[in-house]
Amino acid sequence: MRINSAVDIRNEAMIFSAITFMTVGALYLSASMGFSLQMAAIGCGSAVLASALLLWLLFGSYYELRGELLYCKCGPFTEIIKYDDIVFMQLCKSTSSSLALSAKRIEICWYDNGCLTETMISPKNRKMFLTHLKAQCRYLEYAA
Repeated sequence: MRINSAVDIRNEAMIFSAITFMTVGALYLSASMGFSLQMAAIGCGSAVLASALLLWLLFGSYYELRGELLYCKCGPFTEIIKYDDIVFMQLCKSTSSSLALSAKRIEICWYDNGCLTETMISPKNRKMFLTHLKAQCRYLEYAA
């Protein structure tokens, strides 16, 4: 089962504002400062690459229940969690850095090589996703 990440309107607005700012800024600085064609190409190319990364984060974020693992993808960032390692899950609200684009998240704790690790994900229908994920986890100690 694959589900896309929920995206808060605030985060979407920030991403599109940053893309607009970088693009307009690169073009404006290149023209107003009289940059050579090579310097302008470097500036505009950098803005295009940064914009592509932001769009990848926005449109390339999803979570997937695969075989025996949870596959989390947020643009170029990937986290793979075995169901049998998950010990704690709960619905939460947070804006801390994570593989989530929404403040409404699922907090997941699991053991990774003996260390307790935590991540947060933001599937579009988080209650349904949490129910399906709970059903896969055999050693779950707590789920709310």
